[in-house]
Amino acid sequence: MMEAAITERREAALNSAMRVEQLADSLSQAAATLHGAVMRAIRKRASQGENGISQTQAQAVFALEVALRQQANQLYADAAGHTVEGLDAAQRQLSGLLDAVRLSIARNDNVRHWISLATSLLNLGSAVIAGHPERILASVDKVRERLQTAPHG
Repeated sequence: MMEAAITERREAALNSAMRVEQLADSLSQAAATLHGAVMRAIRKRASQGENGISQTQAQAVFALEVALRQQANQLYADAAGHTVEGLDAAQRQLSGLLDAVRLSIARNDNVRHWISLATSLLNLGSAVIAGHPERILASVDKVRERLQTAPHG
């Protein structure tokens, strides 16, 4: 059992159709989390008036949610065609990072933060679709950076 965990940690990210599908799952889950966060913000605005999310911000977040879902669907549709060889990143690290993004969106009421993270995820997905390992790694770094600079509250 321990050996399997060690192998998993060393296995390169996105090197099989199953791993690309895991990324698609994560993008779909991030879209669902974004949807929940914006709906929470809309309800909050209903009770707090102008202190809540603006209509323009809500529309921007909904557009990002749709884009993430479409990108996930594209990855699902041709997971085998979007595998990446030679990516120097572990699948577990990538999955953990995407879990952290979802938690950050769910726990943070800052709409700009949501938009920043969702945009970073879209850039990551497009890099995977394009099959560019350097862009994938740069996108992962950008997601990590945006998580670290997340506003609190």
